[in-house]
Amino acid sequence: MEKSLFETDRFFEILNTILSTLDINQILTEVVEDIRSIIQADRCTLYLIDRENNELYSKVLQADGLVEVRIPVTKKSLAGYSTITKKVVNIRDAYDDSALRRLDADLCFDRRWDQKSGFRTESVLVVPIPVKAGKDIIGVFQAFNKTGGFTVSDVGIMEQLSYLLGIAVQNALLYQIIEDEKKLLEYIIDDIGEGVCILDMRKRVVAANKFLEVMSGHRYTLQEMTGEYFFELFENFRKTQLEEKVDEAILHGFRKAALLEVLEVKIIPYLDDKGRVKRLVLIFTRT
Repeated sequence: MEKSLFETDRFFEILNTILSTLDINQILTEVVEDIRSIIQADRCTLYLIDRENNELYSKVLQADGLVEVRIPVTKKSLAGYSTITKKVVNIRDAYDDSALRRLDADLCFDRRWDQKSGFRTESVLVVPIPVKAGKDIIGVFQAFNKTGGFTVSDVGIMEQLSYLLGIAVQNALLYQIIEDEKKLLEYIIDDIGEGVCILDMRKRVVAANKFLEVMSGHRYTLQEMTGEYFFELFENFRKTQLEEKVDEAILHGFRKAALLEVLEVKIIPYLDDKGRVKRLVLIFTRT
């Protein structure tokens, strides 16, 4: 009797890779390639959800290295539809509009990708990637073009692997956050004066030191500040040079400085590997 995938050495090799890596790029490339070979698809992509921008993103290997790709989370793509509905999609021909409409009246396949690349998408399988607990998802796995279409067995394999991928992705993203925070601390350590506050791109407080509690007149604890809009916590800074320079730093990615009545504030953008502003570090020093 032929062994199922889950009884083979190949499955345990992939399982070991999935659960042992903390490198998100390795998951998005090498692990995805391993899974592609199992289900015998032509191409595969693991998309992760960027909730802040309502997009799906991934990285693919091209001649010049890893390239990030992004698509909006809408029903204009099968991956977007699966993300919104949290449902498995298994289509034999992505160009069959009637088959798409049977799933959802608003669902369509954007053929521009094929037109640009010369690739002809036929069968498509999209499987949501669940988080460790709860009913939410962290992304979707999308496979293209298997001869004869994707089978019920392929769906079962991917649903089993999706739980493992969810665990691996969450662990890798958490590890990346920890590493990013270490780098951030190293980045600003020489500039720390009396007060430090880290903002995200929506100007919400990510972290701060005790100086900010004093600066608020002890109206808020650090825990209460975390996640809140900085200029609502400190309304006296609205429409000042500080708010102006913060906006400029977010827009241009350059260091700025603001002079207030009794404070000097250094504004230091922390950039990702693409040169995009990821965080702002505010350094407060008494003048």
